[in-house]
Amino acid sequence: MKPIQQTGAAAEGAGPALVAPTLIGRSRTWSVPVQVAVIGGLSLLSFLVGFASLSLTPPGAGVALWWPAAGIGALIYLLYRGPRWQVFLLVSAVGLLSNLAVGRPLSFALTGAVILVVELVVFVRVLGPQTEGTLLATMRGFGRFLLAVLAAVVTIGIEGAVTLWWLAGLDPVRSFVSLVPSHASALLLIVPIALVPLALTRGERRLRAARVIEGVLQLTLTIALAFVIFSPLLPVPLLFTLFPLFAWAASRFTPAFVVSELIVVAAIVPTVAVLSGGPSAVAQGVPAPGIIVQLFMLSAAITTLFLAVVRSERELLAEDRERRAALMRGGFLGAQVGFLIVRTAAGRPLQVLETNPTAAELVERGWLPEIVGDWLDEPGGDLSRELTLPDGRTWQVFGSLVPSPRGERVAGIQLVDVSDHAAAREAMAHAIDRERAVADELRALGRHKDDFVSAVSHELRTPITSILGFAEDLDELVDDRGREHTEVIVRNANRLAGMVEQLLELGRMTAPNPVRSSGAVDLNRVVAEAAQDQCRTAGTVQVSIDPRLAEADPLVIGDENSVARVIMNLLSNAIKFTPAGGSIVLTTSIDGAEAVLTVDDSGIGISLADREHVFERFYRSSDEQKLTAPGTGLGLAIVRSLVELMGGTIDVGDSPLGGTRFTVRLPLAEAGVAAPTSDAIGAPASAATA
Repeated sequence: MKPIQQTGAAAEGAGPALVAPTLIGRSRTWSVPVQVAVIGGLSLLSFLVGFASLSLTPPGAGVALWWPAAGIGALIYLLYRGPRWQVFLLVSAVGLLSNLAVGRPLSFALTGAVILVVELVVFVRVLGPQTEGTLLATMRGFGRFLLAVLAAVVTIGIEGAVTLWWLAGLDPVRSFVSLVPSHASALLLIVPIALVPLALTRGERRLRAARVIEGVLQLTLTIALAFVIFSPLLPVPLLFTLFPLFAWAASRFTPAFVVSELIVVAAIVPTVAVLSGGPSAVAQGVPAPGIIVQLFMLSAAITTLFLAVVRSERELLAEDRERRAALMRGGFLGAQVGFLIVRTAAGRPLQVLETNPTAAELVERGWLPEIVGDWLDEPGGDLSRELTLPDGRTWQVFGSLVPSPRGERVAGIQLVDVSDHAAAREAMAHAIDRERAVADELRALGRHKDDFVSAVSHELRTPITSILGFAEDLDELVDDRGREHTEVIVRNANRLAGMVEQLLELGRMTAPNPVRSSGAVDLNRVVAEAAQDQCRTAGTVQVSIDPRLAEADPLVIGDENSVARVIMNLLSNAIKFTPAGGSIVLTTSIDGAEAVLTVDDSGIGISLADREHVFERFYRSSDEQKLTAPGTGLGLAIVRSLVELMGGTIDVGDSPLGGTRFTVRLPLAEAGVAAPTSDAIGAPASAATA
């Protein structure tokens, strides 16, 4: 993505006039022959005006009344497209030849050429690069231009004063006072022709034809008055009479016209003043009448340029605002979102000041007074409402008040079509309602299933008990072959009885309000008893059980039968899946406000896929090695239910022994809590193994 480049008033603080074309910009499109012709013509002109200025210099003055070659040299620099050292060489050569042509010594001419180059270097360095911008179209650019002129003329004033004192013995102060206005007026009058905007604004283009005659008249009057003012016709200098004409030009014509007129006047004034004497030559109390001419030219240049820049900046800013307003109006009128501006006052109907087609179509339906009118009568902040029209479309109405000093209420209204959003919101609400109904149905089905399992378990308990009783009696009456059959019957009947008891226990634990006794249970003691009870079973399969009990007896909240059932289920499960020669470690510890029981085995372990389901009812692993082990898949489900009923948690993971680790956390009992006074509801612990 390309970076965004900010232009206009926010770029360099220069405003939209930065994009107006100048003579510098036009010179970039000149062909090589045109470029050579322009630079050559300017160089010749610089030599001629330099020669003329030096020729008109009074004897012994040492400083020309006006040095236009300085301005032309800076103009050449701004328009030249070749290496800059060539410009400096050209300017020094013109200055050298001009001094030699009027008969000045070679040393004087060489020194003058050097200081002219230094002056140009200072000027262009302070002015900065001018390849695209229109410097004299904004006040900021005008200020930088004046700063560059000041730096250049102070430099030439100091260098020239020292040089004239050293080579000709002239008074350095007088030389400085003469050099500064001489070069400043040249830079101020000639260089702006390359820095002012050339293009006309739209307003100026509309008046272009009508102003041609006015421009010719204004220029003629200015030239004629300049000849009269600086000729011997007047006994006193009436220099101020030209300034209204300069103001006329600056306020009515393009900056390029204004600068051209200033150059013409600057060429007339010093020539007439020197050749004819004029009123400035006989002004009383003025030791150097030429100073009056120089100050006039400086004042005329600064004042007229200031007025021209102000007008140019104002018109370009106005054009930029008009362009932005046109863009805003285009976006306003063509937007799919409705916009309108309304106004109301006491005793007057609601008035629509501005609207786009989208809003106008909606306003015609008659909803505006009902929605907006009531809000404007009693505004309580910004307006935000939804409006559903008879066609079924839904619109969001936003309104904000604009302060008005005349007691009126002006508001901007925005209308956004939110029909799709409203339809999606309604569909989402229906989906949530359906999901809630399905969840209720699933919970009801779960309750029915639990009720069914409990009912079936109760019904199965009696016949299974009868089968066990008769099978045990029959075992005493049959021979050895019949006893093998009765043992199979008793073994499977016991398995069925254990499953029925587990189902009944699960039903009691998932009841809405399961009731169990609660108290302080010594976890170390229950673990030690469970390990002792299972030692014989573990020994038959060559598995060792190692209890590692905490030094401080952890007392947990619960009932002893439930705690014992949890331990017996986990222990029997570990024995079942630990091969011969393996080991099981039972560890108890205290962690903050919890007692921790870990059961580690060196068995075959539980895969990551099975860990997510091991606590589900009737879940059996798909591993063939585990499927060969007997079980119903209810033991771990009972363990988790019992642990959660006692306020604890259970997790499964990898054991350092290589098999599985079950970690049970139960809350510790507070001091003074008594042991449970009744047994847990359910079957004995021995019947709860998986």
